[in-house]
Amino acid sequence: MTSQQEQLRNAGSAALERDLAEKNRQLEIEAALEKVRSRSLAMHNSTELNEVVKVVFDQFNALEIGLYGEKTLSLITFNDSKKEITNYLTFPDETYPVSTFIPFYDHPIITDVWDAKNSGVDYFSKVYGSEEKDSYFIWAFEHTNNKNLTEENKKLIRESKVFATTIAFAKYSGIYITSVFGIVPPEKEREVLIRFAKVFDQSYTRFLDLQKAEAQEREAKIQLALERVRARTMAMQKSIELREVVGILYEQLQYLDFKYGACTITIMDAASGDMEWWMSGFGKQEYPQSYQVKYFDHPGYVAQLLPWKNGEKFSSIVIAGEAKQSYDQIIFNQTDFKQLPDEAIKTMSQLEAVTFSIAYMKYGALLWGPMALSEEYSNILQCFAKVFEQTYTRFLDLQRAEAQAREAIKTSSLDRVRGEIASMRNADDLHRITPLVWRELTTLGIPFFRCGVMIVNEQEEKVEFYLSTPGAKSLATLHLPFDSSDITRHPVINWRLQKVYTDHWDKEQFMANTKLLIEQGQIQTANTYQDGEEPPASITLQFVPFKQGMMYVGSVEPLTDVQIDLVQAVADAFSVAYARYEDFTKLEAAKKQVENTLTELQATQKQLIQSEKMASLGELTAGIAHEIQNPLNFVNNFSEVNSELIKELKTEVMNGNMEEVNAIVNDIETNSEKINHHGKRADAIVKGMLQHSRSSGATKEPTDINALADEFLRLSYHGLRAKDKSFNASLKTDFDTTLEKMEVIPQDIGRVLLNLLNNAFYTVNEKKRQVESNLTGFKNLLGLERYEPTVSVSTKKIGDKPDNYRVLISVKDNGNGIPQKVVNKIFQPFFTTKPTGHGTGLGLSLSYDIIKAHGGEITVETVEGKGTEFMIELSLT
Repeated sequence: MTSQQEQLRNAGSAALERDLAEKNRQLEIEAALEKVRSRSLAMHNSTELNEVVKVVFDQFNALEIGLYGEKTLSLITFNDSKKEITNYLTFPDETYPVSTFIPFYDHPIITDVWDAKNSGVDYFSKVYGSEEKDSYFIWAFEHTNNKNLTEENKKLIRESKVFATTIAFAKYSGIYITSVFGIVPPEKEREVLIRFAKVFDQSYTRFLDLQKAEAQEREAKIQLALERVRARTMAMQKSIELREVVGILYEQLQYLDFKYGACTITIMDAASGDMEWWMSGFGKQEYPQSYQVKYFDHPGYVAQLLPWKNGEKFSSIVIAGEAKQSYDQIIFNQTDFKQLPDEAIKTMSQLEAVTFSIAYMKYGALLWGPMALSEEYSNILQCFAKVFEQTYTRFLDLQRAEAQAREAIKTSSLDRVRGEIASMRNADDLHRITPLVWRELTTLGIPFFRCGVMIVNEQEEKVEFYLSTPGAKSLATLHLPFDSSDITRHPVINWRLQKVYTDHWDKEQFMANTKLLIEQGQIQTANTYQDGEEPPASITLQFVPFKQGMMYVGSVEPLTDVQIDLVQAVADAFSVAYARYEDFTKLEAAKKQVENTLTELQATQKQLIQSEKMASLGELTAGIAHEIQNPLNFVNNFSEVNSELIKELKTEVMNGNMEEVNAIVNDIETNSEKINHHGKRADAIVKGMLQHSRSSGATKEPTDINALADEFLRLSYHGLRAKDKSFNASLKTDFDTTLEKMEVIPQDIGRVLLNLLNNAFYTVNEKKRQVESNLTGFKNLLGLERYEPTVSVSTKKIGDKPDNYRVLISVKDNGNGIPQKVVNKIFQPFFTTKPTGHGTGLGLSLSYDIIKAHGGEITVETVEGKGTEFMIELSLT
């Protein structure tokens, strides 16, 4: 064979080998693609996309394409509507690829990718310089998962001079190859990369289908969970069932894979900022537990409350470091959360930080913590918040309906108690009320097995216990000092404050109290007191105050606030019954004392009335005496002069001086006439005054009201001057001369006028003394601020027709006036504003009665510090 032939044969053999190698390479590629297709078809849920990506990476690695020494491969998916890219970055030593989300950023490394995709090309490759690479990764290390790269990788990227990207595009995804060495795939691998991109795109299409199906299934699951909560909500018949609905809500969140945290329902009060927290999962709780949290000023608390007040739908807050420590210090020590198991408090306190995802609704929020929620789970939490809003609305409706029903039952129950109370006629009837109260407690749905009342006697510092079963069977009657034990000491302290007192006894405490009562001689045997052979295993004691003591209710579980309010209503009704009982008891005991007191009062009243009459008579007598003093002085003086003249007459007769005798006789005659004149004047004064002061058998007679008023004005004035020579006052009269006589009892009307005038002169005299004592000598010398006591009496005929004529008598002074706070009391018997010993308090009362007996009216107008005017109105017909 020639050399040429040998060369040809060798060339053909090499070609055949190359063809064979190429065919084998194609077979390997097809096999690799088939493995990707097979794994894609085997996908049953969207999470398996990571495994498909890993298969692609393994096949590239086996085929030794696309890696070029960097040992990484990325598959990317596109969200065209938002221009977002998800990058699945694979490493040889990682089980699954690392997912990196890349939002749109106006930078060539990103915009070139989107421009190439939108242009419809199936392959894009470009090498970027150091400046573009650096500016891109400065952003990527802050805003994408690239910030989680190792420091070694970050250093490699920062130190590189170039950055190459190559993408083989498919419809929804692509093969993404990067190189910090500026290496791009050779042309011969271009088609292979495109084929892998298309196969992976089929995988991604299946992934999208699975994801859509899973989303539908997830949505159906969510709707089923929400419907279960709705169904239980609609089945609520009582407000207490809210805790069962809350329990269902917690179960459904777990059904939807809410893990690694706990959900809390918070009911918020906009006015106070207080919250009620519903939590579950601590200890052996059958139902979620409610915890009350009063508002406290802390950033972590305010951050939960403020978005709700602002109408926001969702918020996420982080409490960490010192803020969390101070938050825990308050929440676990100053709120109901201190009731949590110690282990739970310890676990939560040890967390360095907590993240609360909060979905708000009308009444508060659903709060998830301590780990953050994804967007999907945050949306689900908001759905549950809306459903729970419906739940709580129904709860409030039921609560209102129950409150109305309770109020109706309470009203009916209390009406029965009031009816029995109204029928009580003596102290023994209390025995009918006591059993009724116990029955009404049962009617009101109070869950109790012992009850009673504790009557407090503050005077003796003792209490009386009347204990009973709900059937009104008597258990014991105890008479105990306040300090006999805690069961008397603490209730008495709270009774004084009118506060509910609650205590709890276990079996041992009950037995210890029973033993103490036996030792004190209060009970004979334990069996009767404990109502059976065995004492209660557990009892909660609730003492509810009323005016005279406490109502005691013993129950297995503590009564709710609503139940306590019902007991309070019964206690208040019993208080009325007991007050009635005390009234009847005191009434029977005090009956004789009241009769004796009444007899003594009547006698005293008669004496006081007589004293008032005597006081008036004294005033009258003093006035008369002072009034006739002047004529009597004239009589005395002229009598003394006549005596002296008679002595002179005898001397002149003996001397025979007849002229002087005649002159003296004339003087004696003149003086005798004057004595006779002033004697008659005094007699007229006495007769006139006594005519108005003596009793006439209460007979009405025609009386000159003007003359009567004028006489008693002078009489009252001179009566006061008889007591105080220094007193002077201005007397003013204004009498209606057209006033005819009217039928009255003059002595009675005179007594009224005398009382009013005496009071008027008394008050102006008191004011004069006060004014003079307040004036300095200098002002007095200058005549400044002088006060002139003035009392005025006037009469006036009023009315527009003869058959309607009336007389108005006015007594007015410029004294101190009457304080407004006592004006309404001045006509009451025994009321007086005068100092002790200066008045009986009956003058105005008797005057009022006299005027009323005459068919008239007496009224008063007064201005404190200015004066008073009394007005009497009498009918002339």
